[in-house]
Amino acid sequence: QGASIFELIALPLFIFTGTIMQRTDAGRDLFEVTKAWTGSIPNSLGVATIAACGIFAAISGSSVATAATVGLVAIPLLLEEGYGERRAGGFVAGGGTLGIIIPPSIPLILYGVITETSIGQLFIGGVVPGIIMMSLFTLYVVLSRPRVMITHSISLEERMAITRRSLGVVLLPVVIIVAIYTGVFTPTEVGALSVLYVCALGFAQKKLSFADLKAAAVVATGATTMLFMLIVFGQYFAHFLTFEQVPQAIAAAIIENASGIWAVTLMIMAYIVLGMFLESAAMLLISIPIFFPVAEQLGMDPIVFGIFAAISMEIAQISPPIGVNLFTIHGISKIDLWKLARGALPFLLIQIGMLYLVYLVPEIVLWLPNSMK
Repeated sequence: QGASIFELIALPLFIFTGTIMQRTDAGRDLFEVTKAWTGSIPNSLGVATIAACGIFAAISGSSVATAATVGLVAIPLLLEEGYGERRAGGFVAGGGTLGIIIPPSIPLILYGVITETSIGQLFIGGVVPGIIMMSLFTLYVVLSRPRVMITHSISLEERMAITRRSLGVVLLPVVIIVAIYTGVFTPTEVGALSVLYVCALGFAQKKLSFADLKAAAVVATGATTMLFMLIVFGQYFAHFLTFEQVPQAIAAAIIENASGIWAVTLMIMAYIVLGMFLESAAMLLISIPIFFPVAEQLGMDPIVFGIFAAISMEIAQISPPIGVNLFTIHGISKIDLWKLARGALPFLLIQIGMLYLVYLVPEIVLWLPNSMK
């Protein structure tokens, strides 16, 4: 029954959207347009990489898809411009994690189904934290050394021409967020519209064929099957834990021995350890039945804890030895995993800081959901 809930239909739809976009050179289009508008900023190619990751994240909802799609385009150019393997790989690994927090987020769909929290409100709740995190990532990239400056300039006319070519891709995240925020469509309906949108865009620009569509469907089916199996086993695991009263016992132990910020610190440490050994979706399905009661005891709103859990999953994506983003980038670039882990470390520290910010200032999460129609 856990895999038959209506909201879960959004999962394959957003996964399919991401796999179609990977077939249409969307990563190249996004990188070109962000590169065109960041040319005068120090480390501008790095900034363009973060921006492209943020926009693609708002289309695919997947951290791995974001890192792979943008990385294929960005890493060769970053290396060519002299950023070095550590920074080039680290920028993409860190930027790729935005796929988990910026809507539409596949992990937030899973969380919403498990905890019976509004997926639409979770999506909108991730907007402001996602923007803050993307801004902090960008600030780090700008300040990182050695600084690399682009020597050639680009005219306003050229920038506008590049933007017009990529406008269809750039507008999709805006359409998704506005449609959910205004309540015009449910997240599941937005997922269906996203598939139709990217198909129409790909065929209109002659960047998508029926063979590409078939290949994208095969990849999406495989990813969806794996997630649904995890959901089914996760539901059984949750029922077992509840029957044995494990979450209640852990919640009581944490609350008795720590409170407030210290209890949150214990949860963060637990998530970091879990992220070192588990893939993020598995970590979510195992941890939510345990930590959700703890969050309730701490007075955390379910939407706030959903964003907290999503950021924790971001940390898992770039935490060695299992960090999936690190392995994804290693696979497409052959950059040493240790260099990738070092390059991603500043982004991991920013994310840990964001966990405390979300707990201490929950209004940054709840402001937009509370104003939804």
